[in-house]
Amino acid sequence: MKGRKMNLAAFAVIALMSISLLAVSADAQRRTRTTRPAPQVRVITAPPAVLSNVDTLVTIRRKGVLNVGFATFVPWAMRDKDGNYFGFEIDVAKKLAEDLGVELKLMPAGSSALIGDLMSKRFDILITGMYPTPQRALLVNFSEPYSKSKIELIASRDKMRGKGDEKDYNDEDVTIGVVSGTVYDELAKARFPKAKIQYFDDEAAMMEAVGEGKINAAMASTPGPEFAMKHGGARIFRPLADPMQTMDESFVIRKGDVDFLNYLNTWIRYYERNGWLKERRKYWFEDTDWADRLQ
Repeated sequence: MKGRKMNLAAFAVIALMSISLLAVSADAQRRTRTTRPAPQVRVITAPPAVLSNVDTLVTIRRKGVLNVGFATFVPWAMRDKDGNYFGFEIDVAKKLAEDLGVELKLMPAGSSALIGDLMSKRFDILITGMYPTPQRALLVNFSEPYSKSKIELIASRDKMRGKGDEKDYNDEDVTIGVVSGTVYDELAKARFPKAKIQYFDDEAAMMEAVGEGKINAAMASTPGPEFAMKHGGARIFRPLADPMQTMDESFVIRKGDVDFLNYLNTWIRYYERNGWLKERRKYWFEDTDWADRLQ
């Protein structure tokens, strides 16, 4: 009996020790878990240009001025005999400023600088017949189209007389002019990979170079080629029957400005429906009554 009691007592002691050890182990595990570093959470933030962008529409109305960036192309934007700007884009810019109830500030720039100057907030908007492309859309936002234009090839009659096939211009001895910062550059390289490309700051200088035979050909949007042929005598001709490409033209604003973009799209739809944009396009792109006003 005494031996059995001693055995029972020993078992009890062992059981108590086991329970204590388990409790210590569990407590140690809890302490270990609480000291384990928390998992890191990756935070994805929007690009700084989007986060820092303010509501342009509100800002324009508050300051009372619409700063419009544009490049000069006949008949989109050009100077009259008094040095004032006029043209299709100028009419559009004036109408937009009028509807916003603000003053209009026209700010000409070279084509290659327009997007950079917009992103640096020199301009509120670009109204310059710019073509939307995937590459440009990575940097800026485009509105719905408010116009279209066709890209044509024009040529010097002195240099390219009798050359009416596209393959005649894909030659290493041919120089094709394009305005810097336009889609003409990419299109010319794709269609005429063997030709040399010469860059110009504005369309007027490029057209003059074609007329004087300094370059073989150039790429420009209608009705620029038609106007050049009409007023350049027989020195310039259009060698191809069909346009090289048809492109949309849109307003351009900074990324992240949804309210301004919505307003512009509403504005375009309204003036398409009431016929104002159609009437302006007809005046500037189908007629040439405005030509006598040119500088």
